Amino acid sequence: MIIRWLSHCIVTAAAAALLCAPAAASITTPGVISKTVAAAPSCLSYRVEGVCFFLYCSFGCRIRTSIKISHYVPDVVVSTFNSPTQHPWKDVGVPVASALTGAGSTITGRLLDSSAGSLDAGSGLATFKSADAIGNPAGQFAALLASGGSMTLPTTIAVPSVSELSKFASQGLPAISRSWANVPSSVADTVGKDAKAMVNAPQALMNSVSSVMKAVEGVRQALDIVDSVQQVQGAIDGVQQIAGIASSISGSGSLFCPGGATNFGLHFQSELDAPFWRGILPVEMLYAQSWVPGLGEVGNGYTQTWGNVYPRTGELYQPHPVKASAVLAERVASIIYKSAQPHIYTKVTPTSSGYRYFNAGEKRKWQMLSPIAATKCVNFGTNDSLALTSWGDGQTDSADGYAWNLWQQYTCCRRRGAYLYSIP
Repeated sequence: MIIRWLSHCIVTAAAAALLCAPAAASITTPGVISKTVAAAPSCLSYRVEGVCFFLYCSFGCRIRTSIKISHYVPDVVVSTFNSPTQHPWKDVGVPVASALTGAGSTITGRLLDSSAGSLDAGSGLATFKSADAIGNPAGQFAALLASGGSMTLPTTIAVPSVSELSKFASQGLPAISRSWANVPSSVADTVGKDAKAMVNAPQALMNSVSSVMKAVEGVRQALDIVDSVQQVQGAIDGVQQIAGIASSISGSGSLFCPGGATNFGLHFQSELDAPFWRGILPVEMLYAQSWVPGLGEVGNGYTQTWGNVYPRTGELYQPHPVKASAVLAERVASIIYKSAQPHIYTKVTPTSSGYRYFNAGEKRKWQMLSPIAATKCVNFGTNDSLALTSWGDGQTDSADGYAWNLWQQYTCCRRRGAYLYSIP
């Protein structure tokens, strides 16, 4: 299913030339893969880090080694949008978002309105956007290189379960409580007083979370099978192509870390996560980062920021639409790469037993896929406060739909027995 949308330039009296968006403001699966291929030389950042040592025993024991390497993998495509029909990934994001329309109303037991439109650059009002994170099929190139096998493309997309949310009471809350210990008492006993009290006595809130978990499981049963994409077969050649590029950079196809995302996997969808993404259950307000300025900012903290990562909801105060999308993308990323978060999602984590992983999954780069397909990766939060133009000018979309390729760094070595140590 290919839907072509014509977008118009966003014109204001003050900055017509700066905010003019291109005509083509959507992308399909073949486009996602081809644009990922185009950015691979810039975004992979392949490095040999050292050597890993393993103890291998079979009719005697000996020490075996493997090379320790690091590089970035295009794990997921994070999109922000107003409504399902305006999702920038047309042949995957639109049908998935459409299938889950109304899920939030079912889960919360109340009628929810659609996401708000674009933010007026001259106003101080907040903007609200829907968001999702879907596994980039090109991200499977690492597993393809490592195994030397062929790529299997799915015909269904699984909906996230409540497995991570179920860990929040036992793992997430204690971590939040410990984080408050590092906050100055002058802050913790004033603006954060109510949040600390709720962390120490969360029973009422956790009862509401339990009710949400039951409701999500009911919705999940009806959405386990979702048609994934009509253009999947056209993407196979592109995956093989990116594998070839990666292999030429590394010098050996086997020296790659498989990423943690599931091929076309739905790792996050804000409609399914409506109780938390919309702030109906204020669990995100338990975090110290939601109260203390400078903690978890997309930028340089106190002096310069695009916006705050916490609370991780769909509401944001940011006048520039591209920057607003970037901050929301960072919020989604901060959820899906951690365990026991108070959200409904599938954690992005490597599952291959053939590798020993080292990094904690905090380093990432971003590549715009829509409305403009970039060929390089960037880090969000650039200080443009003294520049004549703002970051993101010339990249806006009249429908306010944006898609970002999330390149995640992995450091690993191939297992060759029982892991002993690595140098460095």
